[in-house]
Amino acid sequence: MLQVEGETDLQVFASMISDNCDNVRREPPFSFCVRFIRHEAHCAPYVMWFEMNRAMTEEEVAQRDQHSKHWMDYAEVDACPFLHYLQYLTYGGQGERTKQLYALEVLKSYILDPRNDINIHHPETALNLLGHCYEMEGDCSRACYYYEESLRFDGTNNAANWHVQRVQRLISNLY
Repeated sequence: MLQVEGETDLQVFASMISDNCDNVRREPPFSFCVRFIRHEAHCAPYVMWFEMNRAMTEEEVAQRDQHSKHWMDYAEVDACPFLHYLQYLTYGGQGERTKQLYALEVLKSYILDPRNDINIHHPETALNLLGHCYEMEGDCSRACYYYEESLRFDGTNNAANWHVQRVQRLISNLY
């Protein structure tokens, strides 16, 4: 195998992508959205399964227009909040509590910063992910708060309806 001088040098790569280099094509740092179809449910985090089953009643299903019927069985989320959510899960699984809490703060900051309103394409789903993080933290009242914020964007056909019911059951079982 032929080695090219500098091939493994990280500085070469860093200089290629630096702001001083005009020959690198500029692209946005993230894709717009991540979509899971039903056949990919086994690859999606558990909380995304609720997004694939948003409707709670047949009346909600009947409220869908033709366009909504096409995508309502998908789980779709903006890529950046989803990345921070995955970091939260990953660091938690690795026992890296400081990094996990940092990922939670970055997720919260990204979602709640009004400058990002134009960038978040599925704010209700992002809020559901944030609520789920607080649910895993054991902060049921804050989890419910973010789920209810999600419902302000869309009260029907929103997975937050399932989350609120689930968290309220958890709360009632505690007392």
